[in-house]
Amino acid sequence: MRLALVAILSLAITPVLALEAVTYKGTLGKFDIIAELTDPASSTIVGRYSYMSKGGDIPLDAMESTGGSIALSEETPCAEETCIQNDDGVVVDPPIGATWTLQWSATDNTLTGAWQATGKAGKTLPIALKEIGRRTLPEGAELTPYDLYDSVFQLSYGGLSGFNAQSAPYDFAKMDVPLELGDTQAVEGSTIRFVTDPRTRFAFPRVVALADGSAPDAANRGLAARHAKISFRAFDCLAQIYAGFGANQYSIGMGPGTLGDYDSETIAVSYLSPTLMSWMESGSTWCGGAHPDNHSNSFSLDVRTGATLALAKVFKDWTATSRKTGNDDGAAIDQAAAADAPDDYYWSAGQKLIDYVIANRLPDPDADFEAECGIDELIATYLGARFVPGDRVLLTLEGLPNVVAACGGDLLTVRLADITELLAPTAGDYFPSLAR
Repeated sequence: MRLALVAILSLAITPVLALEAVTYKGTLGKFDIIAELTDPASSTIVGRYSYMSKGGDIPLDAMESTGGSIALSEETPCAEETCIQNDDGVVVDPPIGATWTLQWSATDNTLTGAWQATGKAGKTLPIALKEIGRRTLPEGAELTPYDLYDSVFQLSYGGLSGFNAQSAPYDFAKMDVPLELGDTQAVEGSTIRFVTDPRTRFAFPRVVALADGSAPDAANRGLAARHAKISFRAFDCLAQIYAGFGANQYSIGMGPGTLGDYDSETIAVSYLSPTLMSWMESGSTWCGGAHPDNHSNSFSLDVRTGATLALAKVFKDWTATSRKTGNDDGAAIDQAAAADAPDDYYWSAGQKLIDYVIANRLPDPDADFEAECGIDELIATYLGARFVPGDRVLLTLEGLPNVVAACGGDLLTVRLADITELLAPTAGDYFPSLAR
């Protein structure tokens, strides 16, 4: 869970409209870097950058520029004695490790200049950057490195289609590193392999071939987007060691500056056909906050489109209940529209499916555990599903609050053909065996 922002240095926090952030790729000395700066044609410039070999962001704060050059101060990681909050909860004088002095060429969209370490004998390294993308910041965004960073963090909560190379060019360019390739594995006539970003170190699947010979390109775009989301969260943990991204004297040693155990995340593919893919993501991640995120969550993908599969397309009455953005205006939710953007909504299973699971699941052999958890009551709110071989569905408890996380687990596995009365008319689009 991300730390609340309690410490931001900003020499300019004037709200702006339609401000653009520009992504650059290039070198700092001999090191490959990626950088995102507010438009160099604007009056105040801030940014963030990352070494491609590391992935965590470093804040670049505004400095007074002279002679037409762009001047930025690069923060260095917080220490307990260097990131003291004032009475307003702001670190007003974060530690600075280097300064950037840049010249912008509007002709070829490049930035060149020098990086100089602080101190009289600080070494100097050349900087050479070229624009590779840009995005428009949200209306009212402030001119701080944090706002650049946070606007993408908010995007990462949306659907796979909303967090992409167009909406987050800096973050997706940062993902463009050679992946370590695992061995191929057969899954019901299709083939997958797991790939690993060497910086975040967890393996995530890609489709090598589908059983019917169709192209897996769309599926792999969706899988790459999901992989990028998890890597983004790991890099987010690394970045929180800087005052500009939330660190202060109280957060030192409390989780930021590590991968937050995302490097121990486990992904297991449970089903793959030319139409649908299911997998489970499990782990215990912690990036500051009250407690770790202990989780085992199911995901399903429409293989033909690369989009998250709404379970409403398989089960009757699987209903979108509210928007994840919290911007509900009280109007009734268009369920058909929600099914085409399932990541933007909270969902719950229909009552008939809930009743079926309660009536057919095997009770936990520990009666005291069963009673303490109140499993039947949890099913009504936290029922999840993923698909398994034989065109079956595994129904499970997942996404539980931390205080009852131990009550989660698998409840029932059943053939879809045996519960046709609970299926949506579109279920056959994903499971052709149902039409036989």
